[in-house]
Amino acid sequence: MKIIGQGRTADVYALDEVGERVLRRYRDGSDATREAGVMTRLADHGYPVPAVLHAEGADLVMERLTGPSLLDALLDGTYEPEPAGELIAGLLDRLHALPETRPIRPHGPRLLHLDLHPGNVVLTPRGPVVIDWQTAEEGPPGLDHAMSALILAEVAVSPAPYAPGARTGLAALLSAVHAPLLPHLPAARTRRAADPNLTPGEVATLGAAESLVRSLAVT
Repeated sequence: MKIIGQGRTADVYALDEVGERVLRRYRDGSDATREAGVMTRLADHGYPVPAVLHAEGADLVMERLTGPSLLDALLDGTYEPEPAGELIAGLLDRLHALPETRPIRPHGPRLLHLDLHPGNVVLTPRGPVVIDWQTAEEGPPGLDHAMSALILAEVAVSPAPYAPGARTGLAALLSAVHAPLLPHLPAARTRRAADPNLTPGEVATLGAAESLVRSLAVT
């Protein structure tokens, strides 16, 4: 197998010469079958996710997507920050509107991604596809928006040269949000701080990131 990608928690391998299948293997041995089940249910409802072909133990076999990530498209200038923020907000709204997770209460529990950022959106010929569902669970929609906003804000308050673009994307996402977000920011920050994949330096930026989200949020 040829390795074609590495994330913070998993490695991705090409499984065939024609490039139609990939294997995503969690380095810590995490069970991939739950994530596969989530993705299969989402696909059944027409939500844009990679097709799941097989899952066992830490291994998840999926279709191989063609196209850049939204993050790569932002970095090379082929996608602008404002529509990127709007796209993420739209993907979250579409997720939270799925029939199987839509309760009577308008802002009650839904299926949440909880890590939806430009690196987890692939721009394929059939449209944007959302990947990496390991963190998915049920909860209030505002928490999902708060998590995405906080992740963008972490980049926006960093010294990276693309920080201004992240701020623009964050503002666009916040303007497009339809769920109460600010009440869920403390919980989002707690979740991010507990993420073992974040460096101490990244955790240290969370206070400034939360403050930026609050300053830009539409109230």
